[in-house]
Amino acid sequence: MIVRRFLIPLGLLAGAAALVLSCRDASPVGVVARPSVVLAGRHTPDPGADDGTDVDDGGEGSEDGDSLVSCRLLPYDSVTRTIGPAGGFIEVRHNWLVVPPGALSAPVTITAVAPSDTVAMVRFQPEGLRFQTTAMLVLAYDNCRVPKTVTPRIALVTDALDVIGFLTPVTVSVHDHRFMKGRKGRHVIGELQHFSNYAVAW
Repeated sequence: MIVRRFLIPLGLLAGAAALVLSCRDASPVGVVARPSVVLAGRHTPDPGADDGTDVDDGGEGSEDGDSLVSCRLLPYDSVTRTIGPAGGFIEVRHNWLVVPPGALSAPVTITAVAPSDTVAMVRFQPEGLRFQTTAMLVLAYDNCRVPKTVTPRIALVTDALDVIGFLTPVTVSVHDHRFMKGRKGRHVIGELQHFSNYAVAW
């Protein structure tokens, strides 16, 4: 009995000691430290940066798509003239606007601007002016490169030179009396219903 009473406290003491040692060797519980997410993302592209996508500038273009003709740098020209119900014409840098009788119900001061550019184009003011009967626009492209396999036409373009439509082509000679005078050279003719920006395209 004396031995048993001695062994029981001794066993309890040994178990307590083992429990204490076991707690000291335990690994801490928590989130394992990891490299910074910022460091891992140093080479992530800036959302606002250029992705390198090329934008069509309307230069050479493809023969299968719409493209403005490319020209040698053309000189600037501007002409202002008043045209009324009797009709009339304006010539600006070898480009012609022919307004037939009855196209305007009252006199209108018209300005035609041929900007200095590498595309053959004309801008008309007042913008949005509409004709009661169809006018004709003749655009020259003597100093421009046009593939032999395409047919030039007149495009309606934005200020940024994006093509948004085409004029109905007209197959009349520039020697027609409505043009007042004839001239040699390459040109394209289209039916004009209202004023905007127009350029030679294919």
